[in-house]
Amino acid sequence: MQSRGEKPPPPKVLARLLKTSYLFKYIAMMKCRTCPSLEFFLTALWLLFSGFQSRAQVLDYSRVVTPEGQRPASFEEYIVQLAWLNNPETQILEYRKNKEVKEVELQRSAWMDDVNFGFNVNDVSLGHIVNPSNNDLILYPLFQLSTSVSLGTFTNGKRKRQIEQEDVNIAGAEGNQHKLRIRAETLTRYRQLLLAIETLKVRVRAEEDARNVYEMANQRFKTLDIELDQMLQASASYNTAVENRLSAETDIELAKLQMEEILGVPWENVQRYQERYDK
Repeated sequence: MQSRGEKPPPPKVLARLLKTSYLFKYIAMMKCRTCPSLEFFLTALWLLFSGFQSRAQVLDYSRVVTPEGQRPASFEEYIVQLAWLNNPETQILEYRKNKEVKEVELQRSAWMDDVNFGFNVNDVSLGHIVNPSNNDLILYPLFQLSTSVSLGTFTNGKRKRQIEQEDVNIAGAEGNQHKLRIRAETLTRYRQLLLAIETLKVRVRAEEDARNVYEMANQRFKTLDIELDQMLQASASYNTAVENRLSAETDIELAKLQMEEILGVPWENVQRYQERYDK
């Protein structure tokens, strides 16, 4: 229960407590008083607020793909970086972003295109001055200088620059989306290759076991210890194991081709770097 005369903090103060570390100081202060309910209330609110903050973290896209010129931390990060650098879409998006940046720079000086200057000369009066006579009438001014600016320059110029800047932001977001897609696709294909390699190991052992059973069955069949059906069953199991092993070898080669497609280089060249990371 709250002690008599003890008032809860105002809403502004409570918001400040939730946003900063002042909450801990406030709770520590309240422990010295008879206000356990308020202490529990503030602690629960802070835990709820901190949970929202932890879920609202912004993704650092420089960690999605290791930037060019930096050494990746692992082999997986290396192949992701390699796939991103060798992908033509990466260059296309970079060119598009650079184009939008230049459009913003051009828009900053686009107001100059709306400024017009004019210069008119009074040829008749100027001729009378050059060749004067008593009957000549000279009208002034002899020349006129004029300038004009479109009103839209002052009202729409800033908005146009903002639109161009949004295009730059969109180009940057497309580049980040491309990074996420490249990373997911590269690691997915790499996992498929690793799965194919492990599958081959299992099927090689299964083939060895099937071959041993077949050879044993063949010897026993020669001595008439087993029937023909048992011999044929062992032979069929061995043939199936051989087919499974060949299928696994094919899956590895296909997985390598998938990796080469996204990396842009032969897989054998990439494996050399894998040995460096494994050391």
